[in-house]
Amino acid sequence: MTKKSLRALMATENPLIVPAVYDGISALAFKESGFKAAYIGSYGTGATKYGIPDIGYISAEDMADQVRRLAPVVDVPVIVDGEGGWGNPLHVARSTRLLERAGAAALHLEDHAFGKHITQKPSIIPVEDAVDKVKAALDARDSDDFLVIARTDSQRSLGGAEAVERLLAYQDAGADALFLAGTLSPEEWQAFVPEARVPIIVVDNPATSAADLAELGAGVVLYYALAHFSATAVLRAAYATLAAEGSTVSIEEWWKGLEGLLAYDSFLGIDEVRAKARQYGLIE
Repeated sequence: MTKKSLRALMATENPLIVPAVYDGISALAFKESGFKAAYIGSYGTGATKYGIPDIGYISAEDMADQVRRLAPVVDVPVIVDGEGGWGNPLHVARSTRLLERAGAAALHLEDHAFGKHITQKPSIIPVEDAVDKVKAALDARDSDDFLVIARTDSQRSLGGAEAVERLLAYQDAGADALFLAGTLSPEEWQAFVPEARVPIIVVDNPATSAADLAELGAGVVLYYALAHFSATAVLRAAYATLAAEGSTVSIEEWWKGLEGLLAYDSFLGIDEVRAKARQYGLIE
């Protein structure tokens, strides 16, 4: 079956649900679940690769490395966090080519300066500078199938009306989708949606379903932290149990002993490897 392009998925899914992956295990679990597009973010990358917060430490090469390793595993279009392009429009152009050639289907570019997660009111760059970054990415891509997504965090600092104006300016610059990294009032949504000619992307909100967000006008919902939040919760519980009890006996039902080991090997693809090994006469 031919893999659908991200553009086609955005046009046909309502909404397109896009969970994040951050390593081989999360990528295999993602693939098993049957989602049609994946997300690789700097938040999950910094946390899982280096154990650091998401305040601008992650490089373009860090993100490209994630794409090279994980895109072949998930085998669906991957949206990648392009931060602010790692500099001026010349840097944006290089970062775009780097991520596209690594195997990404899209990147998103943000319009805030350093300090996004240090403060609840991030510093926002001039809209003209953000527009230039969008244009630089569009000019640099090798194929129109690679999507340039424009992101704003400005509603936290400048208000929802300003966020809408910025996103529409990015749309006029040619952005393939608009990423609202926050919330709007019902009135602001009503003003925004009729003017948006390209898909609107949002992140999942607590106590809100993807269908709820689609009803507002979102076409894509990123579950940017589902994988690493879930993994962290389980790991902390497991390590705490071992530290407190000096044993894992009380939680061994989680992996079901030998049966669990065999199942995990199958999850990792051992059955296909064994079939190939027999084909080449490596095992009986």
